[in-house]
Order: sequence, then C-alpha cells, then structure tokens
Amino acid sequence: MFTPLKQLVTLPFQLVSLASNQLQKYKYQSNTSFVWKEIEIPTTTTETLKQMLQEHSSSILKPTIFTKERLIIKKIQQRTKQFNQNNITRTKAYLNFYKDHPEVHWAFLAHLVSRNGGWNMTDLKGNLLSNLLSNQQQNDYCMFLETANALIFHDAYPQLLLYEESKRQNKSLFHLLHHFNISSFMYPVWELFFNEKNSQFLTIALIINEQHYIEKRVIQNHYFQETVLHSFLFQAQELLQFTQVQLPYIYQNQKVRLAGVAVQNFSSINERIDIGKRLYSILFGIEPLIKDISKFALTTNHTGSRSDYWKHIFSIKNSPKIPISTKNICNSKNPFIYSPPLVNVWDNVPHSFSDLSDWYKGPNVLNNFSTIRTPKEFDITHTYCLKLQKTLFASSIL
Repeated sequence: MFTPLKQLVTLPFQLVSLASNQLQKYKYQSNTSFVWKEIEIPTTTTETLKQMLQEHSSSILKPTIFTKERLIIKKIQQRTKQFNQNNITRTKAYLNFYKDHPEVHWAFLAHLVSRNGGWNMTDLKGNLLSNLLSNQQQNDYCMFLETANALIFHDAYPQLLLYEESKRQNKSLFHLLHHFNISSFMYPVWELFFNEKNSQFLTIALIINEQHYIEKRVIQNHYFQETVLHSFLFQAQELLQFTQVQLPYIYQNQKVRLAGVAVQNFSSINERIDIGKRLYSILFGIEPLIKDISKFALTTNHTGSRSDYWKHIFSIKNSPKIPISTKNICNSKNPFIYSPPLVNVWDNVPHSFSDLSDWYKGPNVLNNFSTIRTPKEFDITHTYCLKLQKTLFASSIL
C-alpha cells in the first residue's frame, strides 16, 4: 500500500501521462466540424408560443374524451409505470424511443444523462467513496438522484408516447396531456413541433420543462437541501468541479473518450438549463462526435457500472484495497476501482408522484430560449482523470 507521501512523489509521472491524454484530445477535436455553431430558436416561433400559451391559459373548457382516447391514456400510464422501475429501465426506454423517433433529439439526450444518473448512484457504493460517505449519506445522495431521475421520466415519457401515438394516427392528440398532469407550458410546444418539426425548439422546451418540474419537488425540497445540496461534500465537489455530465464516445481502435461539461452550480435552475443546452449542442452540433457517441450508446448496454465505458479502470468485482499505481490511473491495464452494476447495490424505490401542481406561471420562462453557442472545447477525458486522481488520494488518506 502506497503512503500519501509516495503518491505525491509519483504525481509528476501521472501528469506526464495525462499530457499524452491531452494530445489525443486535441487530435480528435482538430478533425471535428461544427455543424451547429449555435442554437438559435426563431423569434417567430417563441412569439407564436407566447401567444398560444396566453390562449391556452384562458381556455377553461376541456375537450370531451372518447373511449378510444381513454384506452390510449390507460396504455400510456401502464407503459410509463412499467419502465419507471429504476434507472436501468428508464435509460433503455429513452434509447428505444429515440431509435424509433430520431427527430425527438431530447430522448437521446435524456438517455445519456440518465446513464450519468446511474453511474452517480453506483459511485456511492464503489470503493472510491466508501471512506468519504456514511451509509446514511449514501442513502440520502442516492434518493436525491433517484427521485429526480424518476420524476423526470414520470413527466416526460407520457409526452413521448403521446407524440408517438399522434404520429401513428397522423393527428394531434396533445389535448390529452392534462390527463397526465403535464404542465400547460408543453401543450403549445408539442402542437408547434407536430406542425413545424423543429427538433431544436422541442429539445430546448423539454429541457426547460423538466428542470422546472424538479425544481420545487427535488431541488427546493427541504430534506434534500439539508442532507445533500448543503452538505460539505456536495459543495466541495462543485468547488473542485467534481460534478460532470459525461458523453462517452468511441474513436480509433475502439477506445472510449469522454465529451461533456462540468456542473458548477447545480442548485441554480438557469445553470441547469444552460448545461442541458450546452450538452445538446455538443451532442448534435459536432461531427463526427454524434456518430461516435451513438456508436457507444447503441453497442453498450447500460448497467450503471462505469465499467460500461472504461473496463480497464473500473471493475464490477469488489476488492478490499485499491492498489495505487505510479502511472496515471487512466492508463491502467488492470481494473481496480469498484463500480458495481446498479441492480446489485440499490433496490427499486416506489414513488407516489403526488404533487400535481403546474410549475408554469408566466411568459418570463421564454427567456430560457436564448441563443447558445456550441462549445469549442468538449472533451473532458483529461479533467475526469484528474478528478479520479483527486478522489483516489482523498479516499486513501481517510
């Protein structure tokens, strides 16, 4: 077992290896092209949305529901419940929907973000964090992630299925949205998308909707604020930019690198929306990155273990001690960080979904449709390796 002093001595060797990692990053990025230099929603679209929101809010009468429509509602409710068992089932459901309806970009973005949610949950049981978190803290952090994950699926998946049915019948069925307690904000959004097929508009709208949906239910929840968001470890992670959203992509020789962004202020709803928009612009706005990310997603089953993307570092088998190498851990050839499959360490959690309130209160939210430029820097492999090194060091001295 290496002492902390020896770890510090070997740090220069690790940094040299990380420099090589950086060269790979720049080699890949230099061969990419930005098909979206920015995402800009037409003013005519947002003005139309604003008008439709005003008209929709002034409407009191709800349309009559026919027998066939009741069957549609029941079927969607059943399928949503079926796939909302855990992070694994949700993540797979998003990807399956995207494969059938690739014009709904948000479904693929949600699939990848949901993968991150699963990895974060299993991190809590891995041997890197076992010395940093008590059992109660592990449970609190997991419940925070699980609740947000489940709530978003509960709200978004019925919308996706209703679009699927509308597409199949070649007519709008979005008047049924209120039967799933979907925000009034989304009715005109889906109507506009169904007619105009603007994938960027729908994706940004769904990002806005889902972040507002969890704001009161999760972010402002008193228990989660006290046990998670205001905890020292969570604040330290944000300070050190430990919180990242990763988009694994396959490049030459079937190696996997990581694209993504760092989350600096998770408690801010505007920050979370901007992060979603930046991730979206990276995911769909850069060639050949979208193809390389899709290659990973379509060929790699999501288990919740980080060994899904880095088998040379992460192992689904637990070892009592972490052997610390003198080399950069990201170049390890023997997996040594325990990252278990999610179903092995966390049970399914029942959710009530009892809050039926509508978050939409007025047109100020339309400011979130502001233009965003596609980041020129997107590869975070190097910074994630540094994160692992810091966490490894912190874990070893406690």
